[in-house]
Amino acid sequence: MALLLEKRAGNLLNASLPYKPFCKLFYFCGWSVLDQAATTFAPIFAIMNKTTIFAAALLSLGPILGQAEDKVHFKDDDFSGTGWSEFVEVPDTGGWEVIRRELGDLAQGVVQEVTLEGDGGLFLSAGRGSYVSLFRSGGLIYAVRTRDGAQSLIEQADADGTIGLRLGFDGAFFIYEYRAGSGWIRLAKSDIVGVVPYTGGISTPSRADGMSGYRVVELESLKGVRFGYTNTPKIPGTPWVVHDPFRPQPRQIHPGTVTPRDEPGRPPSDAIVLFDGTNLDAWEDGKGNAPKWTLRDGYFECGKKSGTIRTKQKFGSVQLHIEWASPSEVKGSSQGRGNSGVFLAGLYEVQVQDNYDNLTYPDGQASSLYGFRPPRVNASRPPGAWQSYDIIFEMPEFEDGKVTRKARITVLHNGVVTQHGVEIPGILGHKKTRPYREHGPGHIQLQDHGNPVRYRNIWVRELKPVQ
Repeated sequence: MALLLEKRAGNLLNASLPYKPFCKLFYFCGWSVLDQAATTFAPIFAIMNKTTIFAAALLSLGPILGQAEDKVHFKDDDFSGTGWSEFVEVPDTGGWEVIRRELGDLAQGVVQEVTLEGDGGLFLSAGRGSYVSLFRSGGLIYAVRTRDGAQSLIEQADADGTIGLRLGFDGAFFIYEYRAGSGWIRLAKSDIVGVVPYTGGISTPSRADGMSGYRVVELESLKGVRFGYTNTPKIPGTPWVVHDPFRPQPRQIHPGTVTPRDEPGRPPSDAIVLFDGTNLDAWEDGKGNAPKWTLRDGYFECGKKSGTIRTKQKFGSVQLHIEWASPSEVKGSSQGRGNSGVFLAGLYEVQVQDNYDNLTYPDGQASSLYGFRPPRVNASRPPGAWQSYDIIFEMPEFEDGKVTRKARITVLHNGVVTQHGVEIPGILGHKKTRPYREHGPGHIQLQDHGNPVRYRNIWVRELKPVQ
């Protein structure tokens, strides 16, 4: 049969109407199907070789010299193999069903593939209303991403005849591809929907009739370092280098609603208020001049080339509360999205970054000790939402120019402990590590990294020795 394939460039909002009946189907994939009894099949990603497995989205070891072959981890031409759930009918979808299998944590280069004669598709689900899907219905291929129940149509294309579908992970993004003939065509890519174990599988209106060639395969063409560095110094006391792309990614969680509130809270009575929403009197630029950041309604915002700012007062050991928000409009990826930083004593950085479904090198994501230690978990809220850091920082101690007690830090991100009593090994930074040098109290600094990050409700309590 002749193939008619033409990518539509029309209005996706209007063009999305034909796929809306299938929203229920994939919403069902994200909730009910994942609640079915677990299969006995060992997760594909969990049994991979250590050079390719993620502890949680761990990147691969990069290109292999020579022409390496793709590695097939599972293949089932007629969906009769072990590891599948039962077919589950999705209500109110005209007879569509799904079957699924456990895939485990994200792994770079691992994709699902299937061949279609008629309608059907693939999905990857993180559970609880978060999933991505690639499917054909009525002669159209749809790439759909849903996060916490909010669905968006990413792209679509006309497709008649026999086609292949491919859905997987390239190390930084989900990729959606289809094949018309001999070559694969990239339809779209999107952010992930969480750093969690995934369930995959197929959707079908005909009990998989006309579907064949399902496989889970590791593609060498998707290997390579997507972010991070491998030629940086080793971090003292760890097996990792600074900004190591192969370091395990923290598991992504929902932080709940412990803090912050819709409106800023009231500081403790003994706190030094650094920003109450009305003025920047406590702040200066790096040369002691008035800061160029923009004061708005209850917050201030980093502008283009506004420069890093710092407190006029210097501080040693402190309890610091600070609230921040990345831009609502998502632009960029990895380190280019909602990037800023909070520096204690002017030297030790707690990273500020939009890492909601945005992967980057682990020691450079939100609430990491930049260049040293990733957070225990990724407790990020969506772009534009207010977030909070509560930081307890203990100054290092020195005698005769030598450090006798290293700095320690505890961080709560949105009320969740992400760093707990961590001993800082030295003065770390971008692509480098340095030993301690003797210093006293320093300024608290907020970094200008070229992104319009907002701050509000900043206060500090000095932690002086207790008799």
